[in-house]
Amino acid sequence: MVEIKKTIKKYDNFEDTYKQGYIGLPKGFDGIKEPIFLTIKEFKKKFKSLKNKKKYPVLFYMHGSVGLAYGKKYKDAVLKENFIFFAPNSYKLKDRPTYKTPTKIQNYEQVHKVRVAEVFYNIKRLKEFDFLDLKNIFLMGSSEGALAAAQYKGKDFKGRIVAAYACENGYYSRDFKIGARKKDPFLNIIGTHDQYFGKYSPYEENNNNGHCAMALLEFKNAKVVLLPKTKHNVIENKYTIPEVVNFLKFHTSK
Repeated sequence: MVEIKKTIKKYDNFEDTYKQGYIGLPKGFDGIKEPIFLTIKEFKKKFKSLKNKKKYPVLFYMHGSVGLAYGKKYKDAVLKENFIFFAPNSYKLKDRPTYKTPTKIQNYEQVHKVRVAEVFYNIKRLKEFDFLDLKNIFLMGSSEGALAAAQYKGKDFKGRIVAAYACENGYYSRDFKIGARKKDPFLNIIGTHDQYFGKYSPYEENNNNGHCAMALLEFKNAKVVLLPKTKHNVIENKYTIPEVVNFLKFHTSK
């Protein structure tokens, strides 16, 4: 907690990860006839006097190093299921640390600290909206965002979805540990041919398994989906979206 707060204080405009973060609203929200996708800042201008009284489950999405391009496909899928979609905007952070694989582990770790801090900061800010069902907020991350989603230690989330990351130490992380509670629903989706975190990744030297199964052995509500002949970008596999949607629907409490 102290480390996270130190990370946030290092950046003058950390709040922009929230203000310029994105929110997706399903059809019917406050009377809208089609789904809407806009920034939090734009949302507050457009919906100044909300009449909505319904509470919606939420997918809180941490994008990867390439941004929100893949996340928009998850957004489209969950909006159809009457979920709210929210994604912090890491790219709005001034002087944000970056890396290019391969690099030294400390360069990766600096990014991981920022991404975990984004989860901590943004979930607290997001709770300002009374249309969110706080008992049904799910945390998802892809690639770089997946490590943050898996590692975050808070109890704010009903479940976690970790896509394109293997929950193992190696070239990318030194002291990785899953931060979810053992009872929390947890879904890991990764390809057998993931070029960064798969078993045969050229960057790994630790005989890793290439998935989260070993890290999840004590998690009774965990599921690992290993997609054959699939590379790092799991969104390209036709089974990924259905797995995400079915996980969310199954674990959302009424």
